[in-house]
Amino acid sequence: MIRPEGVKFIFASLLLTAIVYVFAGFLFSIPFFVLTALVINFFRDPERYPDSQNEDDILSPADGRVFIVDESKPEGLDSVFKRVAIFMSPLDVHVNRAPSSGVIKELDSRSGGFERAFLEKSEKNARLIWKISDRDGNTFVLVQIAGAIARRIKAFKKKGDEVKRGERIGMIYFGSRVDIYLPKNYNIKVKIGDRVYSGKTVLASRS
Repeated sequence: MIRPEGVKFIFASLLLTAIVYVFAGFLFSIPFFVLTALVINFFRDPERYPDSQNEDDILSPADGRVFIVDESKPEGLDSVFKRVAIFMSPLDVHVNRAPSSGVIKELDSRSGGFERAFLEKSEKNARLIWKISDRDGNTFVLVQIAGAIARRIKAFKKKGDEVKRGERIGMIYFGSRVDIYLPKNYNIKVKIGDRVYSGKTVLASRS
């Protein structure tokens, strides 16, 4: 499945490739064929099925590699949460999914820089902060963070919407980072360097 947001980018890339092929020949068009393949790859949106059917298990919100596991305070909250940060390369699926079922209590866009997403200081980049409360009143904070290449974060949901665990909620364009903050009564199941998949990999379980 290809995201509808990607259709115009794919069409433009195909058109450019065709023009170069017609006027400059096959050899000159090869880089543009590669570019088209990368654009198609970026906007893919495969179906995902969770590794656990336990609704209390928290799913990864993003595809990528874990590069931070620590404790930290999310913006706007005084409590310390457990944090897992995931780096998404341009080759990863960039559709993000809800880590838990619940209600979106806040959706806050913040301006910032465009540091490389795999650097810890990139947490102050342009970002979209989600606060989701589950049926038991637990609060989960999800932060979509733009990287050095990414310049746009798109939300598929709005404040007040209900979301289901593993449901698509948004995407970040062309390389980025997603942080998830979990209540301290959850046990983290991943470590730095682990490869995770949105809507599939279990990041944490309740104590």
